[in-house]
Amino acid sequence: MRIGVWCRFMVALMLVLATNSCSGSAVVTSPTSEAPTIGIGSTSAGTPTFAPPITTSVGTEPSDDLWTAAPPPGTTWAASAADQLVPFFAAVAQTDRFLRAAADAVNAGFGADTITFSQATIDAVERSAPTAVATAIPAGLEPAVEQAVLLVYSDLVSRYAALHGDSCLPRRTIPRSELNPRCFTQGHVAAIRLTADVDAARTLAAASPPVAAPAADSRTVAELLLRIAFIDKANLGCDQTGGFLAIDAIRIDWNAEPPPAPDVPPTDGHIGTCVVLAVDVCGIPFRATYNAETGWTVDVVAC
Repeated sequence: MRIGVWCRFMVALMLVLATNSCSGSAVVTSPTSEAPTIGIGSTSAGTPTFAPPITTSVGTEPSDDLWTAAPPPGTTWAASAADQLVPFFAAVAQTDRFLRAAADAVNAGFGADTITFSQATIDAVERSAPTAVATAIPAGLEPAVEQAVLLVYSDLVSRYAALHGDSCLPRRTIPRSELNPRCFTQGHVAAIRLTADVDAARTLAAASPPVAAPAADSRTVAELLLRIAFIDKANLGCDQTGGFLAIDAIRIDWNAEPPPAPDVPPTDGHIGTCVVLAVDVCGIPFRATYNAETGWTVDVVAC
């Protein structure tokens, strides 16, 4: 076994998880006789309200204009990347609605001292998964546009992850004191910034040329899938409950390494930011394999 490979992997993984924990909102705790403030809270007669974690802006619902296909003010419908991102923004709108409905269902399950989530609530949370958003992202976007689009995607994944998971959605009635205090709180930052992130992505796309679709076997296609997988893993993997936002570009280095053991497949590179420690740590190992019939299969090797 190559000890150096696994050491770099473990240190990189810890760095990603630390970023995940710190980028979410602070954990909110309160006596069990009061409802916790979740997401954007307000007070009434001194008692915190149970606000959904996916509110898109403080005190307001998103304007319908935000989600329409019309370009931002001052731009026109000249051929641009925005044309190809219409399905993406439509999927964002739909997912946002599903997330708000799921949060309302979760809110309704909280009592004064206990929590009960019905199967309907669990189904509502599952329905809010942003899978359609991921599949609507075209490969080949200019780097700045792709980063802005992936940030919007990470907003949604963070919110979904804050609601998702067996530890957060017990299929029985439990005392509120038994709930993981990280549940339902880590989507707060994403909820606040979603509207501005959508605006920024649409503006950049409207000012960028149309996407020339890359070849199906190109690394450009694989790298988009890898960045999506990285966002998913940082929010949903390793028992995480959201909080990771793709604010910075997600670096990918193709540097194949032999397997650390005979029964372990080799890796094809590393994904994530390099950090200078006693040794340079450059992300988490990944595998990426192309098949002419099925396309790329990627795996971020963490948890």
